[in-house]
Amino acid sequence: MKIMISKEKYLWLKKNLYLQSIQSILDYQKTLRHNIYEYYQFPELTQIKYITVGRQVELIVYVEYFSKWEKVLLGYGDEHNNFKKYYPLILNFMKKYVLPKKEKDYSSHIRYYHLFNPCMQQTLSYSISLTVYDDNIFKHLTKGQGSGDDSMAADISRYYREQNLRGPEWVTVVSLDKIFVAIIISGVTSPFWHRYQQVSLESRIFFKDAIKQLSKEAIEFSFKNHNIAGGRILFSDFQWKEDTIFIVAIRDKESWEKLLKV
Repeated sequence: MKIMISKEKYLWLKKNLYLQSIQSILDYQKTLRHNIYEYYQFPELTQIKYITVGRQVELIVYVEYFSKWEKVLLGYGDEHNNFKKYYPLILNFMKKYVLPKKEKDYSSHIRYYHLFNPCMQQTLSYSISLTVYDDNIFKHLTKGQGSGDDSMAADISRYYREQNLRGPEWVTVVSLDKIFVAIIISGVTSPFWHRYQQVSLESRIFFKDAIKQLSKEAIEFSFKNHNIAGGRILFSDFQWKEDTIFIVAIRDKESWEKLLKV
């Protein structure tokens, strides 16, 4: 069947070759990473395992599979996990060299970028990055996606207000595909709590844990309302300077475990 598109859309897609399909985005990401890493002689410790998009959000799964020798070393402690060990360096490298190039190639400013601290299993280490652009650059790839997202966001906001007597400034929920749901909750701190977090590292950790727990409960409440029985939070991280909590949830554990397999 021949699919007709408007002249404007055709010209836009021709200009933005990287955004024509999920595969073209994946190919672009892999080539970009390889070229920049090679230029700066930065080791590619991880591989891009999976990529998915939703409206203005891009999610990438990074995986480091351990060799037999690395598995032996990890038996003596997780300090031999290279992904975890060099996470701050990788994050800084991404922000300094990779993101500016993506902004230029995608013709859209990056509003948020977050790379979660890696987690480790017996045979691998993995992490996920969330990139939020100012423009809906993936809209043409996500038609019909996320029909219940606004309702889920309203659930989360309502739970916050009921439990905290104060709701967040805004909640964004983006159903990316059959596996992933990205959730960003911003403006969660009252003026008092914002000052309190600056008193000490301990106070900041206390508030971070409290916000993560409240967000977890709010998302579980929303999942229950939308009959997502297998839903669970995979990554959650509160950034106090941005007053924003970044969350990646999965709809079912089986699909996620299948994705991680070699």
